[in-house]
Amino acid sequence: MIRNDSTNSLLDVKIKSTRTIGDKIYNLYTKQTVEIKTYKNKIENYKVIDEESILSSKESPLIVKIISPDKVLTGERYEINLIIEKPLDNSLTAGGMIILKNNQKMNLSNDLFSIMPNQSGGLFKYIQAPLEPGSQIISAIITHPEGIYSFTKKIKVGS
Repeated sequence: MIRNDSTNSLLDVKIKSTRTIGDKIYNLYTKQTVEIKTYKNKIENYKVIDEESILSSKESPLIVKIISPDKVLTGERYEINLIIEKPLDNSLTAGGMIILKNNQKMNLSNDLFSIMPNQSGGLFKYIQAPLEPGSQIISAIITHPEGIYSFTKKIKVGS
């Protein structure tokens, strides 16, 4: 059914937040692009087009640069890199990255996931895009004795 007074709009939502848990302060930055379909000035349907979140410890020395595509092709092998910008004295970091499934619940993928000690300058991973168009959600964390840096992003998968 085609409706002449139906419209689609994009809504950009950005949230910055700070929370104290115990003696640690955490910063959250998240952004979403939501496509909203309205009919007669009422929301009929919505779809999250794009989303990305970063959670970090306020006093953490981790300054991380993220290199990640926004869109990939079905079946494509692509790279996500979280690069630690400044050298971190002699401390070890630990990190890991997982693929989340976008079902009704956020389930961990069947891939093995564990946080491993790391002396390199970040977290580097190749990921296989699914064979069906849609999206893939990636989540990663880097820890340091003085804080954490966590990243989650929705990657569009198209043919």
